[in-house]
Amino acid sequence: MQEAPERTPGIWMTEQQCMQMLDELRIAHVFKPEGGKMMLTASGPAGGETLSVSDFKARSTTMLTELEDRRRDVEENAFASMIDGRLPTGGERSLQVKYLKRDDQLTPEEENEKRRLLREIGREMSHHRTVIGAMNYLQIHFKELEPRLARREVPLVDTVRRVDGVKLRWTKGIKTAALFCLKESQKEVNAAKTPLDLCREFLAHYTIDGEADYTAEQLVRNMQQIVQLDRAL
Repeated sequence: MQEAPERTPGIWMTEQQCMQMLDELRIAHVFKPEGGKMMLTASGPAGGETLSVSDFKARSTTMLTELEDRRRDVEENAFASMIDGRLPTGGERSLQVKYLKRDDQLTPEEENEKRRLLREIGREMSHHRTVIGAMNYLQIHFKELEPRLARREVPLVDTVRRVDGVKLRWTKGIKTAALFCLKESQKEVNAAKTPLDLCREFLAHYTIDGEADYTAEQLVRNMQQIVQLDRAL
């Protein structure tokens, strides 16, 4: 009998499920610079970070691999106390060894612990599969979701308030920061703001990794360079 192919997480996810996962993950912004990767900004109690959707998805993929190894160990009873035994090495000699218990050798307490561990690992694996599904859904349906994503975006000031005044970390470099500010400048709500205003606002709420002394004026110049390059192409 031919096995059914494994379904790609996110193919059968609904838009509402995707949005709920974004809220659970505290995703404040989702954006896609022209010609660049889809990016997202996640906030958290220790600050925030900006990274690509692919990188975010890769974290859960790595966690799933680790969880699969943990589940295999639990299924083989590696968590339980081991049984002492002796392995014949020839003649009357033997070597003392330890064996993993079979299921029928577990104590009642170990049986309960095995069930608890498998439930816990199962929940974590389900969560990470759902995260991957949400990221896949974003990549497939971004154009359709863009208006709703724009409406749900958490303003920078609110994002910072949620992390107790700690600036969010911007981990994707200066060029992506300039692209983000360009995107913000195209929004109707920012029509009255100059590029310098937007850059000052950005740097008031984000700190760019490795660029502690980077100024709003420098960020404006990077925005202008990107626009000039686009026009030259």
